[in-house]
Amino acid sequence: MTRTASFEPLADDHGCGCVPAPAEPDPGATADVMQARAVAAGLAEFGISAADWSAAYDPQAAAVVLRVETPRGLYALAIPAPGQPFPVRHRGKHIGTLDCRRTYGTADSYTAALFAAFLRDRAALSVPGRDIHRALQNMA
Repeated sequence: MTRTASFEPLADDHGCGCVPAPAEPDPGATADVMQARAVAAGLAEFGISAADWSAAYDPQAAAVVLRVETPRGLYALAIPAPGQPFPVRHRGKHIGTLDCRRTYGTADSYTAALFAAFLRDRAALSVPGRDIHRALQNMA
């Protein structure tokens, strides 16, 4: 006697039915997470290590965000729809946008440089090798 497997889904495969099955990942969100990670890779040049950032979908911003932990708190760069500027949030509030838009011509390294400059201008980031002159001016 041979045994055959049934093709009916088992209750263990999908849970008891009281918890919805996980949704398939949205292809747009997947691309946004990839872009957020590419921008984060460009932040390494400015001293932001992989331990200092994360990328995930944020329901409050209704977008994928790149979160960066700084001495001044958590900053979030939202990945906007194509053609829109990159908004920046701090402590849940919109505090500005980068001077570039999400287009095919905008390099992720350029977006990373603008985000690092945005953080530096708010004293949330000291850029290695570029803040030396400021320290010398303060000593005089």
